Amino acid sequence: MGTKKKVLVLGTGYVSEPVLEYLSRDNNIEITVGSDLRNQIEQLGKKYNINPVIMDISKQEEKLASLVAKQHLVISLLPYVLHPLVAKACIKSKVNMVTASYITPALKELEKSVDDAGITVIGELGLDPGLDHMLAMETIDKAKEVGATIESYISYCGGLPAPEHSDNPLRYKFSWSPVGVLMNIMQSATYLLNGKVVNAEGGVAFLDAVTPMDYYPGLNLEGYPNRDSTKYAEIYGISSAHTLLRGTLRYKGYAKALNGLVKLGLINRDAFPALRPEAKPLTWKELLCDLVGIPPSSTQDALKEAVLKKLGGDSTQLEAAERLGLLGDEQVPRAESVVDALSKYLAMKLSYGPGEKDMIVMRDSFGIRHPSGHLENKTIDLVVYGDINGFSAMAKTVGFPTAMAAKMLLDGEIHAKGLIGPFSKEIYGPILERIKAEGIIYTTQSTIKP
Repeated sequence: MGTKKKVLVLGTGYVSEPVLEYLSRDNNIEITVGSDLRNQIEQLGKKYNINPVIMDISKQEEKLASLVAKQHLVISLLPYVLHPLVAKACIKSKVNMVTASYITPALKELEKSVDDAGITVIGELGLDPGLDHMLAMETIDKAKEVGATIESYISYCGGLPAPEHSDNPLRYKFSWSPVGVLMNIMQSATYLLNGKVVNAEGGVAFLDAVTPMDYYPGLNLEGYPNRDSTKYAEIYGISSAHTLLRGTLRYKGYAKALNGLVKLGLINRDAFPALRPEAKPLTWKELLCDLVGIPPSSTQDALKEAVLKKLGGDSTQLEAAERLGLLGDEQVPRAESVVDALSKYLAMKLSYGPGEKDMIVMRDSFGIRHPSGHLENKTIDLVVYGDINGFSAMAKTVGFPTAMAAKMLLDGEIHAKGLIGPFSKEIYGPILERIKAEGIIYTTQSTIKP
């Protein structure tokens, strides 16, 4: 038994099951799962041969340290804020680690300690970040091999409900806490377009940066820039590019509906004492009356009129707020802020029902200048549907690449050390090949202009 490879999986969220399923195919891997959610661990224990450990990682650091010390590898599927805690335990015991999430500044601070420990910590192994990097680097490395340069790189990705489940005011559904998605539109974004740096403001102005997408016309998509795209010139080694844009895809109408919620003051992280547990219950109608500045006893018609005025006369946005029940008598969930309350409410209102499936859509576009002077326009398309009563598309595209990288580390296929992303052929090559067997199929198309 001493020859078994020991893996600790931390977290039991939606991504954990594909990870466990993939690793369980190898009888030589012994899997321990750590989580503070007893019910989820018990459900996973019925399906997979795991050693369950109930623990609160943020409060039981010693327990985490002793557990990590017994492993060959740790997979952290926890919220990103906990990754540094896990990484420190891995550094102490010289144990390799993988995670699907962004390599945050807090993780970056541990880079020297990771190097000194002589271990490998791989981040950004999911879908976005993850497969997006791998698909980009495969194309970029192939271009460089033939002496070509990348002149433009545009990548859009979105996790969406399958089209038949998109009929709600946001044209969107949530499979985890909506706070991140809602706050995302409040952030500004930066990208490079034809050699000029463009700053797109967040908040109400966010709508100005939204553009209709003409590919997959049957899906009626729109997209908007996400975070800072300019840094990928360095990350991907494509400083020659005059256009760099990474963005998010949604169904058309999403941005406008959310823009209305911004105008109404619902996407607000400031403390809101009236929603605290000790305050008296509040309905959405009463909260909206407060936000638009009319008495809480106002009639429904008076509220509609005030809301429409606040929305600048946009009746589509009013209808979206109405359909979401935000002018009704349902109670507002208790929370620290208005956006936290809205998040809890939307998580219930717009969650996936039994038998409903999601999909992910990714489109990468490259302009590649060849030594002959020809310009190649290359597109990569990735579309994955969730399985009814099986893994969601998001769980598959995040979980399988993460599990594959973990197994590659266990099997000695990855020799790189340090804190790294999936940017080298040693990592992305086998993963992009192996995902095909899991039904994650991407297609490429090229046209050459003289």
